[in-house]
Amino acid sequence: MDPHPMPAAPTGPEAPETEAGGLAQLWRFVMVLRRRWMVVVACTFLGLAAALAAAATLPRKWEAKASVVLHMSGPQVLDKVKGVTEDAEGRMLAYREYYQTQRRIMGSRTIAARALDKLGLATDPEFLGIDDIEDPEERRRAMAEIDPVERLRELVTISEVRNSRVLEVRAVYPDPQIAAAMANAVVDAYLEHVRNTRTRLGSDARKSLSKEREQALVALRAAEKALADFKQAHEITSVSLADRQNVITQSILALSTRLKEAEARRIELEAAYAQAKRLAKEGNLAGATMLPEHERSLFERLRSEQIEAERDLEQVAVEYGPKAPAYRKAKARYDVVTARLAREAKDLIESLDARLRAARDTERKLQASLDAEQKKALELSELEREYRELERDAKTTAEAYAMVAKRETEVGITNRVEAENIEVLDRATVPIEPVSPRVALLAFVGLVTGMGLGSLLAVGLDLRDLRIRSLPDLERILEGTGLPVLGVLPLLPPDERLGVGNVRAQRRRRDLHALLFPRSLMAERCRGLRTSLAFAQSGAALRSIMITSPSSAEGKSSTAMNLAISFCQANKRVVIVDADMRRPRIHQIYPPPVGHERTGLAQVLAGDADLDAALYHPEEDAPETLRVLPCGEIPDNPAELLDTPEFRRVLNDLGERADVVILDSPPVLPVTDPVILARQVDGAVLVVRCGSTTRAELLRAIQVLRQGDTNLLGVVLNQVDARQESYAYRYSYYVYGPREQEAAEGT
Repeated sequence: MDPHPMPAAPTGPEAPETEAGGLAQLWRFVMVLRRRWMVVVACTFLGLAAALAAAATLPRKWEAKASVVLHMSGPQVLDKVKGVTEDAEGRMLAYREYYQTQRRIMGSRTIAARALDKLGLATDPEFLGIDDIEDPEERRRAMAEIDPVERLRELVTISEVRNSRVLEVRAVYPDPQIAAAMANAVVDAYLEHVRNTRTRLGSDARKSLSKEREQALVALRAAEKALADFKQAHEITSVSLADRQNVITQSILALSTRLKEAEARRIELEAAYAQAKRLAKEGNLAGATMLPEHERSLFERLRSEQIEAERDLEQVAVEYGPKAPAYRKAKARYDVVTARLAREAKDLIESLDARLRAARDTERKLQASLDAEQKKALELSELEREYRELERDAKTTAEAYAMVAKRETEVGITNRVEAENIEVLDRATVPIEPVSPRVALLAFVGLVTGMGLGSLLAVGLDLRDLRIRSLPDLERILEGTGLPVLGVLPLLPPDERLGVGNVRAQRRRRDLHALLFPRSLMAERCRGLRTSLAFAQSGAALRSIMITSPSSAEGKSSTAMNLAISFCQANKRVVIVDADMRRPRIHQIYPPPVGHERTGLAQVLAGDADLDAALYHPEEDAPETLRVLPCGEIPDNPAELLDTPEFRRVLNDLGERADVVILDSPPVLPVTDPVILARQVDGAVLVVRCGSTTRAELLRAIQVLRQGDTNLLGVVLNQVDARQESYAYRYSYYVYGPREQEAAEGT
């Protein structure tokens, strides 16, 4: 069971408390390491020693490194002829893919096998890792099971230098010279492989191109012959098919234009003929206006003569009458002009009819000519498809032949003059310092591992430690008892001015600390304890208080003394009674008057001394209101003396003489005296020492004290190092270290 359970982490509004709890747990872990520092140091030292021992026993290995530069340009001599070379599509990929390909090639079995042949290590026992096998037969069996090529691949690594085109070949081996030879052998094998591949690809490409060129030449000759036969069969040798098409097209365009004009002329003549014929039928000579201007002048002249003859006729008729010779003459002239005009109108109709028939005949002939030309164009278009196909085949085969012939020439030139695409940047040299084992790294790992294991062991030991080490520990233990923590008293470090070996002076300084340093943290904590006791009884006054502890050496006497001084500082009359008649201590703090060293509580209870004779006021370093009742001579039967009516009478007498009576009793677990005393006082206070009292001791002491009719007020945690507790920072304002120094110097 965990004696120091971790508190649950609150959520929601308790987030600040969660953060404080986390810091408290961290600080607690640091304090655990501080308490168990020897465990941590020992484990760290053991881890470091183990790492150094491992570094001394592991075999040393050296690493040799060679580097090569990869260029994007290379033996891609047929990059424009898709399908001729295996690297044709690789030129279109990003450098990353090209690099990955070259890296795979360099780390392949093919390269490793070629490098291994040059090294001659295929049967070397050290290379195969079987040099520690002494039996020849067993060594042969082990050698048969090992693949030397894979062994070399395990010893050699290929890596990329970041943000560059450089590949590094690293070889690790127990012999530095062989390590350098391995790295260089792999690089040489890779370069040889690239050259052989380039030569083979170039030779294969040239052979393939020669074959392709011959086939292209045969196809070109066949296409040219088919085109020539077609031209000869269709008589297009002198004039090209395109020229003939242009002539027919121009003829069709011209005939179409003339046909449209003839059609328009016919329509015009048809309209004029119909209109003239209608007007003539009506006797109207307006149809003459449809004639051309040079033919219309005769009609206009005759019409003018008719109008003039008609006017003369009307004038003669008016002057001479219809029977006069002048009238007959004028009438005859008018009739002649009218008859002539009628003949001309008839000729006009016949002329328009003749023109109309001529226009229709012209239109028919033009239409026939256009149809004939269109028929020729249709026949020629049918020939054109076949002609174009033959011409295109001839052109395509000619281009293919020219391209293949050009590439064949380029292949021959490229194979002779093209530079390498791989450059050896640095060849491997014999390394000086081994890379394995890495002493610094092993030491660091051993140091960290030892420190981690030491920390875990320290935490484990601390978890198994049942001692109360902090206020949270005490509060968790008291959760099921219902008892409060009345106060926390700080650990007081030794005063070097008094001498570290002066135990009596150091103890007296601790016992009277609240008096000597009234503004110290100890004095403030005693005031807090005094206040807690006042509230413990819900307003009822405590006249007698017993101070005890589960075991000895837990600071109950020092706590009782400082609490008594604190009550005196509150202007209370206080009597401190040394009820520990087993190992009394109050007389060491305040020695009794000379001649009364053997007079005390034991003698008063035994009837050998009077209470007034045993009670005294200390001569120095004591408050004015403090009285002391020492133990006196240690009796043989302290429990029997305490469990008497006489003790109750003495306690009542002391209560009448003082406001508060504080009893320093023996520890609870060793003896039964505290149980007897607890039943006769107003309240009992249990003092536990931080880092000393165990959980079981505290719970057992509480159980023992509660067996009787006792008023157990609470528990005081004593000798708490404020630097080790997170809650101490909440009281840092009240720590007056410099003023304590000044007060000490003043005393």
